[in-house]
Amino acid sequence: MATIALINIDMHGHVNPTLGLAAELTRAGHKVHFFSAEDFRQPVSATGALFHAYPTAIGKAIAETAQIQAVADQSGRAAPKEMSPLKRGLDEFTATFDPLCAAISELKPDVMLVDFVSLAAKIIADNLKIPQIKFFTTYATNEHYDLMAASFAKRDPMTPESLAAAQKIIDQECHAWGMKSPNSVKSMREIADDNLVFLPRALQPLGETFDRRFHFVGPCFLPAPAGNASALIPPGEGPVMVISLGSLFHEWPEFYRSCIEAFGETSWRVVMSIGKHLNISDLGMIPGNFKVLPHIPQVALLQHAAIFISHGGMNSTMESLSYEVPLVVIPQIEEQMITARQVDSMGLGIALDRPTLTTSSLAEAVNRVHNNPSFAKNVSTMAAAIAEAGGPKSVLRIVENIISSKSENVCAEEAQNSKEFGR
Repeated sequence: MATIALINIDMHGHVNPTLGLAAELTRAGHKVHFFSAEDFRQPVSATGALFHAYPTAIGKAIAETAQIQAVADQSGRAAPKEMSPLKRGLDEFTATFDPLCAAISELKPDVMLVDFVSLAAKIIADNLKIPQIKFFTTYATNEHYDLMAASFAKRDPMTPESLAAAQKIIDQECHAWGMKSPNSVKSMREIADDNLVFLPRALQPLGETFDRRFHFVGPCFLPAPAGNASALIPPGEGPVMVISLGSLFHEWPEFYRSCIEAFGETSWRVVMSIGKHLNISDLGMIPGNFKVLPHIPQVALLQHAAIFISHGGMNSTMESLSYEVPLVVIPQIEEQMITARQVDSMGLGIALDRPTLTTSSLAEAVNRVHNNPSFAKNVSTMAAAIAEAGGPKSVLRIVENIISSKSENVCAEEAQNSKEFGR
């Protein structure tokens, strides 16, 4: 059995989609070493993987940026340059390169599964000649579609000066470990030989342009029994609505009050997550058909739901579509805006614009999605595509094929060396 290093970051939207594959690889007898922030020790350890805490912090930086950018959008002011994607990526590289170098050099894994965000892990795998599989917890990038250019970099394009400064820092870190430093621009655009994409090809923009190097395996989150959420659903016979804005940006009391105004004292049975920073008392009187919580068991709840009001994070979107739940999407950041457009254009739900959202527009969107059978039909078709993609079992097959190929190559090299020595 193989030793596998899975390098993740400090975001629920990146960790949660990989928990199912970590569990599958562990069940198959492989030793999985899962690298992430300390906050994720418990859910990772529950998969059977060996947890390694390391100082990844890009998720926290992205969360802070999302909040700053939301305020900037409302005020019309630009977000500060220190929040730029290049700055966040470079900070992540300098914080994680040394500890990852030390850990991977000692671990000597047979293969590395590398988050597409982690430049440090890619450089280490390249230098130590460890087979690597890049994974995308969101849209993949190839020669025809660039997620960064389509989203975050639109606000703050990278300049030659900023790229040169970043290259200097990368060179210094690599040389300190005696490693070859890559060209940063080329490295960011380089396509790995094997790429896992945790969504179906049908949802990927320009999906038909992605070749055999890209494995669209669908979501790989951990399943949860529907019964885990039964007690949270308000009593009654009406349909269930789940409301959650994810883990990045949920401090929006006006939105939650609009939900209460729109759906309170209706036939909807509503379970709403408001995050850990808001107090339920801030929302006023809570109707009897609402259950308001800081955090919800989303996977379990969606198995009861008729509609999901969401921020459009890829993990939440995949969970919703997997259980055939149509969406009303209110995106917060650029990547989520892409998902909102995909959901809307494919008839999987309706996208609403945060700055212009009103109680009436929210109620109207929910009414349209719930009462138009075409949405349910389209979501059912997408759920079938997700199931066909294979999820964690597809990942297991891909990883084991790569490990097998590596073993064959090693045996071939040893045989060749032995043959040459015999001469």
